[in-house]
Amino acid sequence: MNRLIPISLALFICFQINAQTDTSFYHTVSKGKIKGTEKKWKTGTNEYQYSYWFNDRGRGDSIQSTIRINETGSINFIATKGVDYFKSPYTENFSIIADSLVWSINGDRKTKKLGTQFYSPNNPPSSVEFLIKWLSKQPGMKGDNVPEGTIHMDQPIAKTIHYKNQSIKLKLIALYFDPSPTPFYIWTTESLDYFGSVSEWTSTIKEGYENWTDSLMVHQLIASAPFYQKQIDENSNKLALKITITHANLFNSEKATVEKNKSIDIQDGKIKAIYASTSNSGFKADTVIDAKGKFLMPGLWDMHGHYSKDEGIKYLSGGVTHLRDLGNDKILLQYKKQIDENQIMAPEISYMMGFIDKEDPFEGPTGTMINSVEEGMKGIDEYHKLGYKAIKFYSAMKPEWIAPLTAHAHQLGMRICGHIPAFMTAEQAIKAGYDEITHMNFILLNFQGDTIDTRTPARFRLVGERGGNLDLSSKAVKDFVKLMKDKKIALDPTMSVWQGMFDEFKGDTSHVIKPIINWIPDEWLQNITIQTPFGSDENKPAYKASFAKMMGLLKILYDNGILLVAGTDGGEAFALHNELALYVQAGIPSIQVLKIATYNSALACNLEKTAGSIKTENLADLILIDGDPSINISDIRRVELVIKNKRMYQPKKLMAAQGMKYYY
Repeated sequence: MNRLIPISLALFICFQINAQTDTSFYHTVSKGKIKGTEKKWKTGTNEYQYSYWFNDRGRGDSIQSTIRINETGSINFIATKGVDYFKSPYTENFSIIADSLVWSINGDRKTKKLGTQFYSPNNPPSSVEFLIKWLSKQPGMKGDNVPEGTIHMDQPIAKTIHYKNQSIKLKLIALYFDPSPTPFYIWTTESLDYFGSVSEWTSTIKEGYENWTDSLMVHQLIASAPFYQKQIDENSNKLALKITITHANLFNSEKATVEKNKSIDIQDGKIKAIYASTSNSGFKADTVIDAKGKFLMPGLWDMHGHYSKDEGIKYLSGGVTHLRDLGNDKILLQYKKQIDENQIMAPEISYMMGFIDKEDPFEGPTGTMINSVEEGMKGIDEYHKLGYKAIKFYSAMKPEWIAPLTAHAHQLGMRICGHIPAFMTAEQAIKAGYDEITHMNFILLNFQGDTIDTRTPARFRLVGERGGNLDLSSKAVKDFVKLMKDKKIALDPTMSVWQGMFDEFKGDTSHVIKPIINWIPDEWLQNITIQTPFGSDENKPAYKASFAKMMGLLKILYDNGILLVAGTDGGEAFALHNELALYVQAGIPSIQVLKIATYNSALACNLEKTAGSIKTENLADLILIDGDPSINISDIRRVELVIKNKRMYQPKKLMAAQGMKYYY
């Protein structure tokens, strides 16, 4: 469950009145600002009450919860109610009835035979301390997790944290929700009481220590470094100095054609020659890989990412070797360096966008917040000096700021993309200098006028409610498409995001998961269906109609030569595969979709001369596919081999490291 405000604040004030001496307070902070509050207090020997709210751009959970534990420290009762991340009603209940564990989320009731298990609630954040204390008493600090899998933790690491003239003794806990190998870090006191959890964007921490998050993050990064180095060492191999790949069906991404029975010579990570396998280049390879007629293509690009360290293995296992980051904390620069030096397993961060928004209650979750055009220009200059190639504007920006800031960025050779600011249309943004629109919903909102406050979830709900009424053959649509074409505006539609919002409802299985359902561990399957959808059965017809119009508009834009780039908004490889499948469903030929995911991506990043295609002197950035995605796009999931940054990866092994099966 994600996080969420309005009624939450009222609940918090109400609970404040009844505060007791044993009450604990925690704040959720982002960019040094308080975005939420959690309150915890005891109402019995083993009974705890919680009040929690979180504001993320008008979204965010707001819940109150009762949790009881038994003599072993395990949770035996939960009653939670409130609203979820998108402000829909939310309930979570758990209890032990006879010899069974019984739980339900929004009325979806599940059971499991009682044993030595721990039920992990979705919220509130500090309730994880019960799990940590329980695990600390289990053999090997490992136990069964409910609803699914097992969970374990490493031996706590004692740390003394210094900030200014103060210091505090804490413990850093690495939790593992098996079969995922990635650690999830929690900070506790010496007695294992919850102290906080920190990340690049948003952190939750004990009241009074809000300024300590950066210090904790540094310690956390140092502690996690051996894990990520071990991950890449154990799950990849250094590329031989000289490699030849023979008998491959090679995808020419620039021309969108397939060249049969080709060989490629690779030396020191670079492509040295491409030739027919019926001939001999005279190249004396250390390693020869017989592709046996399989499909060789450039690595895929996710053109809408917000990189975090746990994503790398998930991306590479699906053949994604390039990431365009559309907004992140400046620690991204450190991550990029570590990726380039093969200290972290991840796609190359090929293109970075600086994130800018107006300081506002609905401001974006990362980047630079400004209050004037002058501050915006300064922010653009700083990003430019750091090597960023473009700027992403967000929803709270003032419309009158866009033209002068865009002109300043263009003078520096930087592109502009992003959300359409509140009370502005996509047409107005393009005329003010935008080079690219981010998200298809802003295209549909263009035809609803400039009175919509797109800082809020209205940018989702109004599209769902009204988008189905759009006449795609209307003059307004034709004029707008012509404007995009004349101005050479690119589009990052993130169609998989809108499918999840407008075409998936309670009880459905995500379209991202459906094609790989047989790869999922058995213990995950009972909780695979959607429990907290964006839409309800009541708005299903309107939402589905809106998504259908999005798909129709996507095809129109493609037919008119609009440069499309495929991004997930942080969804990783499976979401990208689904994104590409949606383009085919919209009517775009599979072979052209592959071009969108490779050459077009490099073109949009002005990197087409060195990346996004297989040609001599390019870096060997390749994926081998057991199938032909130029004909059947679903074969894009059948990645057998990945070559990237002088290392070789086998997706079957990468998937196994995440506890998942694979297609072969």
